[in-house]
Amino acid sequence: MRGSSGSQTWDSDLTVQALLATNLIDEIRTMIMKAHDFIKKSQILNNPPGDFKSMFRHISKGSWTLSDQNNGYQVSDCTAENLLCCLHLSMMPAEVVGEKMEAERLYDAVNFILTFQIRLHVFHVEM
Repeated sequence: MRGSSGSQTWDSDLTVQALLATNLIDEIRTMIMKAHDFIKKSQILNNPPGDFKSMFRHISKGSWTLSDQNNGYQVSDCTAENLLCCLHLSMMPAEVVGEKMEAERLYDAVNFILTFQIRLHVFHVEM
């Protein structure tokens, strides 16, 4: 069993979203850039190794965990909030947010979220 080592990505993305709502971008520019970098580094880039579906695991590629990438267990809420945060930051100048996240990684996050909707739909139909 693997537990969580904290709630770093969850806390980071919600904090960034709250700070963006304040319109204090000039005062928090350095913090926004560092937080954006952390959020990008925290995204899971690959699915679990091996035949993960036979172990009743879902895809992970494109998702975020509650704590950090090393945790490895994706969370749909964390993914949705981090994706929202990255989309907000993608509309800001690079001198404020740093290097923007590649579009392919945003697509991976959307794909991850959509697979949960499909999975839930199939589960309800089978019941």
